Amino acid sequence: MVYTENKIIFHVDVNSAYLSWTAVKLLQYGSNLDIREIPSVIGGSEENRHGIILAASIPAKKYGIKTGEPIYSAKLKCSDILVYPPD
Repeated sequence: MVYTENKIIFHVDVNSAYLSWTAVKLLQYGSNLDIREIPSVIGGSEENRHGIILAASIPAKKYGIKTGEPIYSAKLKCSDILVYPPD
């Protein structure tokens, strides 16, 4: 948060929120797996072998997975990572 004379500038980074919203939706529809607690990402299509990481869970970030990197690269860092399509 930055304070100036008459303004407050507040920056909110919601990168992980995208994954959290997907996790909540999955849980609402009966999933027993909370993807926020495991290495998981929101990204492109594994079947078509294209796309980038749009959001990563905190456990995925511990493997060095970052927003904007190719899914292929993320799979090399963590072969068990779960990839969910963007909604």
